[in-house]
Amino acid sequence: MSFSAPPTSQADVWLLLDNIQVSAFTGGDWITATVGPWVGNSSISSSTPGNIAFSFQGTAISFKGNTPSSRFSPTWFLASIDSNTPYNVSFPDAGPTQIYTQWYQTPILIDGLHTINLSRIAVGFDYAIITPGPTTPLSGSTIVVDDRNSEVTYNGNGWVIDVNELDFGEDMIGGLPMGNTTHRTSSVGDGFEFQFAGDSIALYGFFEWTSTGSISIDFTLDNETTPSSLFLHGGAPISQFITSYQFFSADNIDAGNHTLLMNVTAAFGNQSFVFDYLTYTPSFSLLESKPNFTSPSSISLTRHKNGAIAGGIVGGLVGLTIFVALTLVYRRGRKLARLIYSTSRLSIQRLVVH
Repeated sequence: MSFSAPPTSQADVWLLLDNIQVSAFTGGDWITATVGPWVGNSSISSSTPGNIAFSFQGTAISFKGNTPSSRFSPTWFLASIDSNTPYNVSFPDAGPTQIYTQWYQTPILIDGLHTINLSRIAVGFDYAIITPGPTTPLSGSTIVVDDRNSEVTYNGNGWVIDVNELDFGEDMIGGLPMGNTTHRTSSVGDGFEFQFAGDSIALYGFFEWTSTGSISIDFTLDNETTPSSLFLHGGAPISQFITSYQFFSADNIDAGNHTLLMNVTAAFGNQSFVFDYLTYTPSFSLLESKPNFTSPSSISLTRHKNGAIAGGIVGGLVGLTIFVALTLVYRRGRKLARLIYSTSRLSIQRLVVH
């Protein structure tokens, strides 16, 4: 149950386009969901046919979200690019069971500005990935780096690549993570290095509610270390995963070259660190200006201005109560939008390091 993701190589650059950045949703019964495992914490969906139309600059775009169920909605739609004749597109693995997957990708296009129109479509739209071209403006964009990208250099022997579909439990829609894989480890001393040219960065992954124990991680940005811990004291699991959990972020750093290091410093029980993707805001305006960090001459560090934020999950009655309340609210609204991802986010406390 997989739909092909763009291949990842050192040269690949993906631009993240969240659903909230697209305003041209017409027809249908579009509903925004803010409770769920969404990238950017939201998704928009319609269970009746509507339209999505907007422009982007690049050479291709792909969409990810919930496919419709054939019991309630059409399993096909029409796609038109640059006002050309619309063509019929079928959802991957179309049938009565919904899945969270990449449900459409354009052909490779000439580099430039393009208009896309998806009509007669009932679908869940979480986010899109744009492939930029040589003339695509990158200033102000968000670059997303998948866990498979070769610019992420792993060290240690405990890393495992997960390729399995995620199971969110009863009455919840399963699917694949960003790029269809994650990297997992619970071995002390394992880590990775990532170099980038930008002025902000954030790192995301999964927290496994059903795994007990704890794991401690150091995130080091330009020689400044921020510790973080994930721990759980047992109890009945409500959802197997919390997805798109922000493990680390740093904003308003000096524009320039930076190095982020991640390192596991302690691990107890069966809790793991699961890395899915990271995002950063580039300090270069075109692909040709992107530094090649495989060259030793490019490794010049710029210290950041402000403290970083490391995410920590704290198990307890307060978080559990909020989670259950959100779940009940969601279930009451489930009849209104069958395409909305049926899961809830645990209340998360963050450790702010000054």
